[in-house]
Amino acid sequence: MNLWDGAMWQTKIENLSAEQKALIPIYREKWHKNMVSTYPIDRQRAANAVKAAYSAMEKREPEILFISSPDAIKEIVGSRSPQRLVQMLGTPLLTSLQVQLSEEIESQIDEQLWLKLENDLPNEELLQLMFIWQDALAEHAELLGELWVQWQGGIVRQIWEQQQKQLRQQLIEFPGGDPLIRFGDLIWQQVGQPLSQHIEVNIRQHLSSYFPIREWEEQIKQPLEQIGDAIGLVSNISQNLMASSIEMLDYCISVLECSYNENKWQALQGLVKECGFVLPLENTCLVCDRPIKLSLDEQNRFHAEGGSAIRFIDGYRIYAYHGVKLPEKYGLLHPERWQVRWLLEEENAELRRVLIQGIGYSRICQELQAVELDSWREYTLLRIDNDIDVEPIYLLKMTCPSTNYIHATRVPPDISKAREAITWVNWGVDPEEFMVET
Repeated sequence: MNLWDGAMWQTKIENLSAEQKALIPIYREKWHKNMVSTYPIDRQRAANAVKAAYSAMEKREPEILFISSPDAIKEIVGSRSPQRLVQMLGTPLLTSLQVQLSEEIESQIDEQLWLKLENDLPNEELLQLMFIWQDALAEHAELLGELWVQWQGGIVRQIWEQQQKQLRQQLIEFPGGDPLIRFGDLIWQQVGQPLSQHIEVNIRQHLSSYFPIREWEEQIKQPLEQIGDAIGLVSNISQNLMASSIEMLDYCISVLECSYNENKWQALQGLVKECGFVLPLENTCLVCDRPIKLSLDEQNRFHAEGGSAIRFIDGYRIYAYHGVKLPEKYGLLHPERWQVRWLLEEENAELRRVLIQGIGYSRICQELQAVELDSWREYTLLRIDNDIDVEPIYLLKMTCPSTNYIHATRVPPDISKAREAITWVNWGVDPEEFMVET
């Protein structure tokens, strides 16, 4: 692969060879083991990894605060004022090593291939784990709103620092570039407002003949709009941190031989291998211990029945059913012990769907007094009138003649006849025809 002036790629990678495709699951599994590890972190090695990461990002060494679980964040946030928190923590580092490496490598790969790699090499476990951070801060939404106001100035400064090298290089090539740079250096003093509002009209007109100011304003404005509001703070930070999965970066570097910054890549690997969850801020880096229990289903989603899917050493637990977080009331009990009446009490639609899945339609149609619409032989088409799902529940019930065991399958609500429902369940094959074939 060739470079123009050591920076711009002449060609981009567009396709993968059969050999390269075959290596995708290997890199996915390599990092999967690390992401779901429950082995305790070595705090000294974790601290060294954090220091190396901040150094690679050209940030000063932070105070490293170890916590036993994400739940401990509530104590940190809840016991201090927003002003004190900003002083202690600093602002979030929106550009992490992962984002920096991702941007460098993405420039070398065709957009369609990059999107395909993101789909084939997902960082699902780590993205799932981020909802724990969100839950830990959810109880302090009002305080976070105040904290966000305090953080805005620092975030604008970060965005400017991230872009200034490129912008300065562009500006310096234009007559009048130096005074425009000086105006730009004051951007973080005018949080969220267009630069044009702070430049005299005659100066603006003069500079506009040399440089497209409005385009520059948009470059600054767009990242500000993407940051989001205070309620989605942790989610937005995590999306920046997880811009591309570690396994995808490893694959592009090791298999596709993309050019990369070796110092940043080594630092990122150390951070992922040596730490649990990490929340990097300007003055403080929060490092959370790994969970002592982590249970997944066959699709690598958090899942456990009758107990916690995630548990930390301090007792903090997360209950989940096939990737959906459950309240303790549901999570403590095996689905066989879930109560059908909960469907009538639960307001959250996603949790109602989980309850339906766990309880099963057979119990639901027995206990909720389903209305019989039609029957054919041992099959009955039923409707449940209770408003327990986003659309009406129609069930095809089959009673085994020898055991009297009842089995129920959900069918589309536009079906009105039992025989039609059987045909739908049999993938379009009429039941008479199906019986002859079997």
